[in-house]
Amino acid sequence: MRRRMKIALVTLAAGIVVLLAGFAAADFELNNLSTGGELMARTYVSQGERVRTIYVSDLDANVEITPSTDGRARVTCEENEAFCYDITEEDSVLRIEKRDLRGWNLGMYFGFWPESTLTVEVPASALLNVETESGDIHMMGSDEGPAYYIVKLYSDNGDVHLEHVRAGEGGDETASSRAESDAMGDVQPGEITVETNTGDIAIEDADISFLSAMTDNGAVTLRDIRAEGVFATARNDTIRMEGIATGSLIASSANGDVLFSEVEVAEHIILLAGNGNIRGELPGEMRDYHIESETDNGDNNLPAMLDGEGIFLRAINDNGDIDVTFAG
Repeated sequence: MRRRMKIALVTLAAGIVVLLAGFAAADFELNNLSTGGELMARTYVSQGERVRTIYVSDLDANVEITPSTDGRARVTCEENEAFCYDITEEDSVLRIEKRDLRGWNLGMYFGFWPESTLTVEVPASALLNVETESGDIHMMGSDEGPAYYIVKLYSDNGDVHLEHVRAGEGGDETASSRAESDAMGDVQPGEITVETNTGDIAIEDADISFLSAMTDNGAVTLRDIRAEGVFATARNDTIRMEGIATGSLIASSANGDVLFSEVEVAEHIILLAGNGNIRGELPGEMRDYHIESETDNGDNNLPAMLDGEGIFLRAINDNGDIDVTFAG
């Protein structure tokens, strides 16, 4: 017991020493802890030929994405002595990368770094690939035709929110654009992929070809989605879906509920929950569906097998209830 107490006291003392060292690095002035200086805005407008691909690699800024109104890409960033952006444009590819200029010092662990925003205006014909470590991503669309072509968004420790998004054929496909599309994976025009490690995903009012929303430690909320295919997965939280019209729907949560309402599916719907409930209402009657269902530890109001008509429905979970009703 005494040995544990000594270890705890030594650890506490070491923490205090490190804290004082960081404070000393700031000359014992709280104002000096807010290092890097004042944020200054800078705007870059694409030059020359049409930008067909935009890559964004950020560290901690919140990323705001909007459609371009004149076919040019625009970037507005906030910089200071601690952080700046490298913005390059070559062969119709625009690259935006945030650089950390702080170097190593004790102050970098104790500083109060001001929140910054990166705004990107995207031409309708451009492929967009955004990655950020700890900032949120917000994408706003337009009601006037497809505003985006192909989109891939990733935030390691931030939330991602999309609203009023239209995506599809945004311009003439060239060999260059096809090559960039291949580099992003097997994607098609109008496809949007959203992924987080620790953060929520919320998508409202989207008219696209295919939607993929994936998170390890966050919730997924989908509302008013029109797509040929929808795929949603959350390892450790709930998936909520409302107002979905799609050809196929797959929703999977390892440790959370799968909840849905006003879902219309033309071909197949697959609902999976490892440790959670599957609950919602589907249009039509039970006989309109070919049903396969199973739960190991929970109540199930669906038949284990029903050779019905048309739409394929599979609902499976390990530890939870299955409660699926039909509107009739």
